[in-house]
Amino acid sequence: MKLNPRISPHQDGIVSREALARFLHQAWPEKSLETWLLRLKYWWDENPFCEAGSHHGYLATVGEEIVGFGGFIPARFAWQGQPVPALYATSFRVDECHSKAAATMFLNQREVMKQNIIIHSTPLPRIQTALLKLGGRGETVVTCHYIALGKLGCFNGLHSWPKLDSRIRVVTDFSEVRSLARPYQRIDRLEKWTTLESLQWFCNSPVGKHHFIGGINSEGVLTSFLLISLRRRKGINSWDVVEAFTTRENGTELLALIGTLVHEPDLLPGRIRLLTVEDFDHDPAFMRMPLLISRREKVCHYFLLPEELREVPKHTVLAEGDLGL
Repeated sequence: MKLNPRISPHQDGIVSREALARFLHQAWPEKSLETWLLRLKYWWDENPFCEAGSHHGYLATVGEEIVGFGGFIPARFAWQGQPVPALYATSFRVDECHSKAAATMFLNQREVMKQNIIIHSTPLPRIQTALLKLGGRGETVVTCHYIALGKLGCFNGLHSWPKLDSRIRVVTDFSEVRSLARPYQRIDRLEKWTTLESLQWFCNSPVGKHHFIGGINSEGVLTSFLLISLRRRKGINSWDVVEAFTTRENGTELLALIGTLVHEPDLLPGRIRLLTVEDFDHDPAFMRMPLLISRREKVCHYFLLPEELREVPKHTVLAEGDLGL
């Protein structure tokens, strides 16, 4: 007789980290067992937003055997200048013979989303449909701007890049940053809550190198930054701006940072000469960029929001969810 799985919030000690890593490695063998162990440590031990009582996801077990897991990576968002708890959904796997357990684990999000924003960035089509039935908000299309770097920048068009204020210096090393001007960009929208610790944590991902380009003043205060990841597009390596952040009133400083990369592409390694910038919000600043071409592209970001946040404006960036983590 097949036993029904026990479903419980995952905590260290219910099963070993090694057993959980093996279970996930079986589903996604392209990542080594060692990498899975590093990811679990990264999500829950090194994450600056992970604290006592943080939700790590759901575990389904039969006796001591793992038959299902749906992980959460603690995160934080900003609304009206205050932090809001959030979770990045990750690595959902349930053995085929326990489909009812999969449904139960998924529907448990209805309770979790009462107090937390839940972000899904890699759902399958059937999961996308289920998320919408749960009241999720989908962000599925972006404007992607393509920009040539270095000598190829002459093909970007006739517009010129704004220059950085002479009091701002470009840095690529976190050790030169003393503080962040504030942990959010605007008070009137829901967006990521950002700290120096969370920036460093993101860039230290064990599954993908992320690069930081920032602008600081003479006191080491970070006012704007770009987070950039390697991406392969149709066989060509490119740099992808997965997050653009500024505490300035307009986007001029962000454009100046992008322009710095156009003129000094070796600030990033590998002699890659194509940069892409994804824009969810139709940001007017990005519409003024010199560029090769812009086109609409599909993405896969879904948000389960507490009732009081379902109708508020939302600022979305690619660096939300478990992509690259």
